[in-house]
Amino acid sequence: MIYLIARRDKTYKLCNEIRDLWDSSDDPKERQSYEELAHWARNLTIIFYSSCMCNVFTFTIAAAFDYFTIEYSVSDADKSRHLPFEVWYGIDITPSPRFEIAFLCQIVASMICAAAISGLDATFMTTILHVSGQFKLINRWISKIGIEINIEPDYPRKLKANLIKCIRHHQRMINVVNDVNNLLTPIIFMQLLTSGIEICLSGFAVIDNGTGTDLLKFVSYLTSMGVQLLLWCWPGEILVQESLEIGHVVYLNIPWYNLPPIYQKQLCLMIIRAQQYCSITALTFQTLSIHTLTAVFNTAASYFTLLRQMQQT
Repeated sequence: MIYLIARRDKTYKLCNEIRDLWDSSDDPKERQSYEELAHWARNLTIIFYSSCMCNVFTFTIAAAFDYFTIEYSVSDADKSRHLPFEVWYGIDITPSPRFEIAFLCQIVASMICAAAISGLDATFMTTILHVSGQFKLINRWISKIGIEINIEPDYPRKLKANLIKCIRHHQRMINVVNDVNNLLTPIIFMQLLTSGIEICLSGFAVIDNGTGTDLLKFVSYLTSMGVQLLLWCWPGEILVQESLEIGHVVYLNIPWYNLPPIYQKQLCLMIIRAQQYCSITALTFQTLSIHTLTAVFNTAASYFTLLRQMQQT
């Protein structure tokens, strides 16, 4: 959040650009190209927010369960109960009502943090999906050009205007992807870097403390981390595929071999540019895609194996 505030000018610029792109087409059928991905973005936002809140509830319920069900004695009552999250306050909070106040504050703070984290991650995911939807729109425009060329013999007269529209929108989207990379690359890098460590530690906690309420807590946390990682990598994969698809659609759907040489040259340039697919990068992780997802899980597995070996020795 602090990073986005520090770069608020670029954030506002990108936000306004995405808002303008929503009106790229007035045709309801063409708008389905990106509205479908917007629908997926909404559903994924709900799923991720639900997983975050479920994580908060499991930690809270586990602590509350111990609080209400453990039979305390006078001597060890304060030592047995615990808060949902281990936090150092600088003072002794085990006596009542300090413990209850800290318990309530942790619940409220965790719900706020869950909403903030899910909101930011869902915003970035939605941005990538909206950009992917625009590449999908370009593919629909190109396919429409090919259909109309085959139907209308005199369509080449209109081809220039429609082809220029596709080329300019393609160039615009390339610039938007560069802006997204410029803004989000540090955030994505830190997210992927910490995700491997968090997945490793939560998996280790499941194996090491896999009984009762602890198992419920860490399985819930591990699930939410997996959903969060998928939330980043899956839209990046869609962006790569849709940007690559432009070259395939131009080559397969347009009868370029029957067009004048000037149009063949323009279409050839579009194919060449589309081969340099657009993607979201994360420094050392390069392209954000499903392969990145597997790489993070492999890294987490390596960390986990190392921890198990250290524990056994």
